[in-house]
Order: sequence, then structure tokens, then C-alpha cells
Amino acid sequence: MGAQWKAKHKEVAANAKGKIFGKLSKEIMVAARNGADPAMNPRLRLAVEQAKKASMPRDTLERAIKKGAGLLDGGVNFEKVTYEGFAPHRVPIIVECLTDNVNRTISSMRVLFRKGQLGASG
Repeated sequence: MGAQWKAKHKEVAANAKGKIFGKLSKEIMVAARNGADPAMNPRLRLAVEQAKKASMPRDTLERAIKKGAGLLDGGVNFEKVTYEGFAPHRVPIIVECLTDNVNRTISSMRVLFRKGQLGASG
């Protein structure tokens, strides 16, 4: 195995960790909307515990809490949306996701459910 493959393995591991940190940051930002104190916000406390288990750096964790609570400028407002639909062969599916753009997400959901049926809103 050459040096390029050793570097590639490190890069893949770093990308996987970054993907996990991104998902956890979004979850923390949404939970921090209800309060920036983990002692008073059980959903935030659970998200912080998950982030600590994944070895998320403290500054990243604190920045996500501040963005979610609205204490930093440039914070993106993530919204939790739920979609219901049927996969092929009439298998019911419920999809919960976090999004900053509902219109983009619904178009992605329609593509995923093209062989099935996406439930109507309301």
C-alpha cells in the first residue's frame, strides 16, 4: 500500500467524522431554539450528550448552541418537518427531517417517492 492510500484512509475518516458533526450540529441548533441551557432543555441535553459521545470539539458544540439560540449572527434556521408517503407495494413510510428550505426538501421527497405516493399536506 502506497502513501497515497494511507492519506486517502485518513481523508475518508475525517469526512465521515465531519458528516456526523454536521448532523449533530443541526440537531443541537434546532434543540437550542427552546433555550440555550441544557439543564432546562432536555432535548438540548440529549443532543449535547450525543455530541460528546461522538467526540465533538467543545468550541463547535458551543457555537452550534449559540447559533440555535440566536446569539450569533448568520445562524441558519433549521425547521423540523415530517412527510408521510407510500413506497412501492403500498408500504407506509414516515420521514422526519431537518431543513433550512422546505421547498427544496419537498421536491427531493417527491423524487424519492416517485414510484410510490407522497401524502398530501394538511
